[in-house]
Amino acid sequence: MKAKPAVPGYDGPRKTALESIRLFCIGCMGGSFALVSECPSVGCAFHAYRSGVIEAGASRRLLKIIRAYCDGCALGGDVAGCKAGKIYLDLSPCPIWPFRSGRSPYYSAEAREQRRARAISLFGSATQEADSGPGFHGNATTGTTGHPAASGR
Repeated sequence: MKAKPAVPGYDGPRKTALESIRLFCIGCMGGSFALVSECPSVGCAFHAYRSGVIEAGASRRLLKIIRAYCDGCALGGDVAGCKAGKIYLDLSPCPIWPFRSGRSPYYSAEAREQRRARAISLFGSATQEADSGPGFHGNATTGTTGHPAASGR
């Protein structure tokens, strides 16, 4: 008996958004891990994530980045109608396909809303700038740098 796929319509393995971007970059470079680190396409939306780590200064909103990429790739901008999640001839499925709508397919709408409400209760309004870091920026008023204080002095 065949196992139920992690995401209906997707023939690939279950991965996080960052792992999926890494796999996409490896596929783009012909399967060469070494070439991914030397990627010359600095204008690519995935360039800052190609190593499987978010580079300093890069947006942490991976699902929005994937959605924007898919909007440009899908025929006529029809992301919902994209068929790249299936194995076709000798081509493997697109690793970012499960995230093409800008949402993680691994969380239900109810779970997403619970996570959103929890984030708002912890960090404030959802209208705040989401791409800023977790508050480790220097503050000219207080002179804090956001780094932990040295102990043992």
